[in-house]
Amino acid sequence: MQPVPSDESATTDGPTAVGKARIQSIARAKALLDVMADGGWVSLRDLAVRTGLAKTTAFNLVKALVDTGLAERNTQAGAYRLSLQHLVYGRAVERRLDVSAVARPHLIAVCALTRETVNLALPGPADAVIVDSLEGSHTLRVSSYSGTRAPYHSTACGRALLAWQPKHFRQFIYGNSTLTPSTRHTITDPEKLEDVLEHCRRDGWTVEMEENELGSACIAAPIFGASGETVAAVSIAGPAARFDPDTIASYGEVLLTYLPRITADLIGKPGA
Repeated sequence: MQPVPSDESATTDGPTAVGKARIQSIARAKALLDVMADGGWVSLRDLAVRTGLAKTTAFNLVKALVDTGLAERNTQAGAYRLSLQHLVYGRAVERRLDVSAVARPHLIAVCALTRETVNLALPGPADAVIVDSLEGSHTLRVSSYSGTRAPYHSTACGRALLAWQPKHFRQFIYGNSTLTPSTRHTITDPEKLEDVLEHCRRDGWTVEMEENELGSACIAAPIFGASGETVAAVSIAGPAARFDPDTIASYGEVLLTYLPRITADLIGKPGA
């Protein structure tokens, strides 16, 4: 387990100290939840020892977890464990992962039609994550692997997910993540990136040319859930030399044709 943050950041004056103190409290609460993650009862003493927290601090935090329904307390034993609320959260995550199974037949169709590599990405707290990938049939093709992280700012699938996020989330990404240039073409200016995202919202898809990797290009569009939220994104990736304007426009139409079918399957309606 990673060491729990010390008290030092909470003593700094100014607004930054408030933010650090909040993050510190969340990190400590997470450390307590991690200790209880095996599902059994854990004594207050063990919680304090295994997190490195003072016993009083551990008590105050675990009491807050109990008060908010994230933990349960055995009063007689003075022990704590995770509450069933986490089962609700787990099922919510499972429903997100169902996107992969629902989308796969459509990904296969897009891959067969374009002969390019097709990826499925899910949103994460700081970047997107590729959860499924089908390699194209061209001799020269782009390779991608499940589990690969896709930065929101420099990948098409990341941008397709970011474009429909609330402004405060986008500002969080700009302010708390380093918009690192992967190549000399990567957009790292938030204002320029906002323009790209606006075009994505207008057109329904977005493209990046050699911004994440030299020699490669990618076009992506979002998959929407029942409430209109973005639950995933699909990208078509290949060598930049093959992605001329006509091809990009054609692939955009492919995504706009197939992705609504994934949405329809997700929400239980007949496909388009």
